[in-house]
Amino acid sequence: MSIIDRLLFREVFKTLAVILFVLVIVMLTSQLVKMLGKAADGSINPNVLATLVGLQTIKVIGVLLPPAFFFSLLWVLGAMYRDSEMISLFAGGIGIVRVYKSIFLICLPVLVIASVLMLQARPWAYGYIDQIKQQQRDSTDISGVRAGHFNEFQRGGLVIYSEGGENPEAPLSKVFVQDRQQGKLGIVFSGEASQSIDKITGERFIILKNGMRYVGSPGNVDYTIVKFREYGIRMPSIDLGSLTLPISAQPSLLLWMSDDLRSAAEIQSRIATILSIFIFATLAVPLAKSQPRKDIFGRIMAALLIYFIFLNMQRVAERWFETGTSPEWIGLWWVSFLMLGIAGFINLYDSNWLAARLRSYRIREFPK
Repeated sequence: MSIIDRLLFREVFKTLAVILFVLVIVMLTSQLVKMLGKAADGSINPNVLATLVGLQTIKVIGVLLPPAFFFSLLWVLGAMYRDSEMISLFAGGIGIVRVYKSIFLICLPVLVIASVLMLQARPWAYGYIDQIKQQQRDSTDISGVRAGHFNEFQRGGLVIYSEGGENPEAPLSKVFVQDRQQGKLGIVFSGEASQSIDKITGERFIILKNGMRYVGSPGNVDYTIVKFREYGIRMPSIDLGSLTLPISAQPSLLLWMSDDLRSAAEIQSRIATILSIFIFATLAVPLAKSQPRKDIFGRIMAALLIYFIFLNMQRVAERWFETGTSPEWIGLWWVSFLMLGIAGFINLYDSNWLAARLRSYRIREFPK
């Protein structure tokens, strides 16, 4: 690598790290607030919060990497234009083609990272999050029971109410439990409840002590009343292997081999996000151009506009492809080619070749 390559590599990746960190924090803040709210009302076990935050981080980094790389290039190249460094490079014989060579060299590691994130890590994170949510919905962990509230588990198949038990390490006190076993409704009043796990089978039980159990069908007088000193309710476990993964969590190879339009749209969307790094790198070079010691806010606004146009067109293209509005052969690729065309137009507009042609045209058509 030459000196100019090392300079751009160091500056771009330093700026990329800062921008990516800020964007991830901003994106995760709202998600974290929602998760804390669900943990407070018992919908999510507090023990899985750290895991969920890590998985959400993997999800957002994949989609934030292309725009973060785009704006880091704009920042570094724009600063070089403002400080007359680019003018010095051009005067030393380094043209725009050589600058593009350095930029595309920087793109290579970013493309590799984005490929791993979009094709492997992000679908895995989606699947793991869905698995955790399913476990939280269909399993029971009384450490998440809030005192003074009716806490539903197993989609309403089990309801627990407790007057005490704010300390998660202490047993629940004055407990009301409603459950169904073999189609019969059972109601239990107990003075104390705790959770137990069988060390051999791994099955979980809610152990109730010193209470009464009422079993019967509503509307009938045939009820069974049992007084107990200790009573255990076994919690059914779910078969995670039978869960159907959402399309966003399915492996990329499986989507690629599928004939379904939604699967094709998903895999093309992942690939388009990776290729957008190359597209944004092509756009960043002309958009960062400015006169020495002048700001580039005008070009930055244009860059923001182009990015949001690309984002919305990508969603529209995906929707058209899923519904069959656009032909299968064109897929989502037309958006990428359109953005490359815009990059080519901006480069042509800024080129000396076009300026010379326009100057010769004015001289020929409007002679003095």
